[in-house]
Amino acid sequence: MEGILAAVEASAFGATMRRSVWLFPAANVLHVVGAMVFFALVAAMDVAVLRHSATGARGVIASIRPYAVAGLLVQIVTGLMLLVPEASHIGMNPAFRIKLLAIGLALLNVAVLEGILHAAARDLTLLRLARFAAAASLAVWLAVAALGRLIAYF
Repeated sequence: MEGILAAVEASAFGATMRRSVWLFPAANVLHVVGAMVFFALVAAMDVAVLRHSATGARGVIASIRPYAVAGLLVQIVTGLMLLVPEASHIGMNPAFRIKLLAIGLALLNVAVLEGILHAAARDLTLLRLARFAAAASLAVWLAVAALGRLIAYF
């Protein structure tokens, strides 16, 4: 793993990110702003689950999801831009590694929540489980943001 991270850091893109006066700061700002927008969209979807029926929540989620996916893509691209210039250091950072696990957990929760919402339209007792998954989503995505900030301190 360390060899791959060192190669990524030594790449032409890594060197460009380190040398550029504006590229790294621009990626950093976009990553922070993107995190705020992405979390707002996720929160809107999760609050819809907490407040509405499964059918009503699915309608809200369907209208917001394309924007949330775009926001997640911005996070991935800018996150990679921030990783590459210091990949060997950041890649071994415990906060970064836990952040990646939390992102995986959050994305798995999205899939589980989707399945529950589809089933909850036919079985109202599952709506409680959907609401638990929505609350967990809020908590895990907040943890992802906090872990991103903690990377600077490890």
